[in-house]
Amino acid sequence: MPYRRQKFSDSISGYHFIYTSPYFCYHPSMQEIILNPDSEVLTPHSAFPVPHSELTPAMRQYREIKETCKDAILFFRIGDFYEMFFDDAKLAAKVLNIALTARDKNKDNAVPMCGVPYHAAAGYIAKLVNEGHKVAVCEQTEDAKEAKGIVRREITRIITPGVVLEEELLDAKSNNFIASLTWNGNLGGLSFMDVTTGEFKVAEFSGINELTEEVKRIAPKELLIPENDLQLATCNLQPASRVTPVSSIRYDDAERGLTGHFHVISLDGFGCASLHEGVKAAWMLLQYVKETQRGSLPHIQNLSTYHPHQFMVIDSMTKKNLELSEGIRHGAKKGTLLGLMDKTKTAMGGRRLRAWLDYPLKDVAEINRRLDAVQELSGADKLVREEIQAHLVRVYDMERLIVRISLDTANPRDMVSLKDSLKTVPVIKNLLKSFHSALLKGIYHGLDEVKEASDLIEAGINPAPPAMMREGGFIRDGFHAELDELRNITRDGRDWIAGFEAAEKKRTGISSLKVRYNKVFGYYIEITRANLEQAPADYIRKQTMANAERFITPELKDYEAKVLGAEERIIELEQRLFQDIRRRIADFRDRIQETANLLAGLDALGAFAELSDEMNYVRPKVNDGDAINIVEGRHPVIETNMEERLVSNDTLLDGTDNQIIILTGPNMAGKSTYIRQVALIVIMAQMGCFVPASEAAIGVVDRVFTRIGASDDIARGHSTFMV
Repeated sequence: MPYRRQKFSDSISGYHFIYTSPYFCYHPSMQEIILNPDSEVLTPHSAFPVPHSELTPAMRQYREIKETCKDAILFFRIGDFYEMFFDDAKLAAKVLNIALTARDKNKDNAVPMCGVPYHAAAGYIAKLVNEGHKVAVCEQTEDAKEAKGIVRREITRIITPGVVLEEELLDAKSNNFIASLTWNGNLGGLSFMDVTTGEFKVAEFSGINELTEEVKRIAPKELLIPENDLQLATCNLQPASRVTPVSSIRYDDAERGLTGHFHVISLDGFGCASLHEGVKAAWMLLQYVKETQRGSLPHIQNLSTYHPHQFMVIDSMTKKNLELSEGIRHGAKKGTLLGLMDKTKTAMGGRRLRAWLDYPLKDVAEINRRLDAVQELSGADKLVREEIQAHLVRVYDMERLIVRISLDTANPRDMVSLKDSLKTVPVIKNLLKSFHSALLKGIYHGLDEVKEASDLIEAGINPAPPAMMREGGFIRDGFHAELDELRNITRDGRDWIAGFEAAEKKRTGISSLKVRYNKVFGYYIEITRANLEQAPADYIRKQTMANAERFITPELKDYEAKVLGAEERIIELEQRLFQDIRRRIADFRDRIQETANLLAGLDALGAFAELSDEMNYVRPKVNDGDAINIVEGRHPVIETNMEERLVSNDTLLDGTDNQIIILTGPNMAGKSTYIRQVALIVIMAQMGCFVPASEAAIGVVDRVFTRIGASDDIARGHSTFMV
């Protein structure tokens, strides 16, 4: 279909030229880049109707910074607020439902503006990003008191749907992937990353359909494609919520960039040196994420090469029809296989279980290692497993916590959560020592309590720190001598003020005299009008009120300077001490990430064992043969959701006389249920979970196809005909 150029007007941004195609369109309210293979890449309109010479120094600085991020809404830090101006303000005010005002509103060239408090910015940013917008955060990078002229400001990070760290934007039990694609002739490269956990993978595909199917399986929040690649541009790349064109790169540059990031001589150690398209996709992705974070990514320490043939292939239509993670009609987790199996106790375990569901194994030895672990965690050792799970409940999301610490975005409460999690590790490790299966023994030996990190946080951070760092009070007493001394000054100050007030009441004879404080005047003495004649001559009048006068004395102001100076120094010192603790904890990143990885696997295995015990599942015999033999199989989801008793069924499929089953019957006879039940049992077995049957022997399957019941709602007992 030919591209066409058209002109339109809207209430937000005035007139714009846009390009439309069957796959990409641009509207200023979307703040998205358009990909047009036959022309230039368009960016959102950023008009500055006010002449440069008439702008204030701060607004000139804003304009210069905005020029570097035209496709993003710029959060410009001014004091305690993030301000937005011009078109950004109009758009943000509309999306966030906040007041739109103006600078110099009485002039002809008034500048539209709006703002949000910096301490509450996360919620507003989350709303903008959820709407598909890109947000650039510009911070003050020097102290306003020390600045000579305008305060220096820089963009510190860019937030897009695929690159977020804010909890408000994240599903605790789902990865937040950003992916990149390349295509060259008949070979495609794919790389994807979860910035919040450090997971970074790369693969290559020999067919465009296989490549796009893998994108659907990953379901990235954002997808990067080369801006001049027409073949990728015309593919169905859903369900990515944002497609971002980026510059093409050469293999040599990609190889040099990746080896430089990982500080290695070659990519051989990662197993991807020969994957030219994959390497290009990986560097394209890493480069983009680095740009959004405005610096290095210290937590991205590994690039995993995976080969799709190592896992069972489940295309997007099959995944939808089997309702593996989303209901076919409602899109919810409830009533799906994932909803049934997810009995994990941690966010990390929930993400691991979902990954195992998306990528069932084909390696018989690895499948049986998981089954060995599940068998040990159920049955006779059920009570030990339940105790392990009770402790896992107290483990926070260590994967994401250590990433926030590494990227200097963690707060004191994050540090306490990490400490509490690490202190739970030795208890869990002790409970694992009696197990003998290879996986559980490996977890036992690999778990690291990282005592140095938990001890440092214990010593330095208050166990119940305030929500806002600006309030102070998050560094523990006894951790730093100077901080303790300053705190003593402020604590003694209350007693001094009380003593000073009592002495002045006695000296003046005014029983109603008060010593008070506000941010404008500092400390002052307040005397009612009826007692003004008794005010001493050395009192210095500061302010006249309707019913009182306010005074100061040299002694009071001297003490105020001492106390307020101490309070200001306390905040400054606490911030510095916290940053130092955070940096030191980040040095333990690799050990903490490995422990988090092991706990995630343990949690997922425990969920399999819990489900198997509850539902009376059996261990399948997984082998390299061609036969699938299921005795008294049951549909795992339906048997938990229907009041009626589900009739179990046998299945025999092999390479001889039982290659095909022709299944007939009237409406609502259970044909779809039976077909899906076989597929789900096979998937569960190759995930390493016990299955709903009295016996099951599963020859490893490399792919599952399911094309049935286009409109049925099987979990609720509704067939296509009924719907």
